[in-house]
Amino acid sequence: MFMNIFTNRSILLFFAIFLISLSSCKKHDPDVVVNGEAKVKMINAAQTEADQDVFVDGGKRSTAALAFGQTTDYLKVASGNRTIRFMGSANLETESALNFTPSLTYSTFLVNDRNGAREIVSYEDNLSNTESGKAKIKLINLTPYFTTGINVSVQAGTQFVNGLLFKEASSYFSVDADLNLRYNVVGSGNIKTIDNANFVAGKIYTIWFSGATAATLEAHIITDN
Repeated sequence: MFMNIFTNRSILLFFAIFLISLSSCKKHDPDVVVNGEAKVKMINAAQTEADQDVFVDGGKRSTAALAFGQTTDYLKVASGNRTIRFMGSANLETESALNFTPSLTYSTFLVNDRNGAREIVSYEDNLSNTESGKAKIKLINLTPYFTTGINVSVQAGTQFVNGLLFKEASSYFSVDADLNLRYNVVGSGNIKTIDNANFVAGKIYTIWFSGATAATLEAHIITDN
């Protein structure tokens, strides 16, 4: 009887030490996303205010102020409701409460409307594996100036995004990495090209659009993986 109690206690002690060791390993590995954390990258997509610092729950998370079009790397944040704040060089603040789900990844943008009013919008990223020989892309319209939206097609002419409106995000599409993409404001003959040199098979991309006119419409490419 005494031997059984001693053995059981020894097993429990060994198991407790194992769990503590495992927890310690996870805590010190910067690449492991533990339960209760999400990954978020922050992007300055507001042309009305340059040089934005980024704060999460009051703590500064950007290592340098973000100029228009710049992005942070993925930042680990605690899941749940978080207060996200962008602060410009003139100390103008834009703040929003966002909810992040554990183990998911997000792209979070500072944007402005036609009147220059700023807000923060966030989109979930899907970093699951791509099809063999394909690149995976998501498209987001972050320019408020086109009521007709934006069209995007592949080089061969097949249109897969039609009339994408301000703050709308497409589903993910798998495209051949050796094909160009073409985009334009709906109703405009000013067609622009994203060269296939920007794409690598197996990679995942977020492409967001800015611009105040059909001539200045621009695609910004972020590599997510």
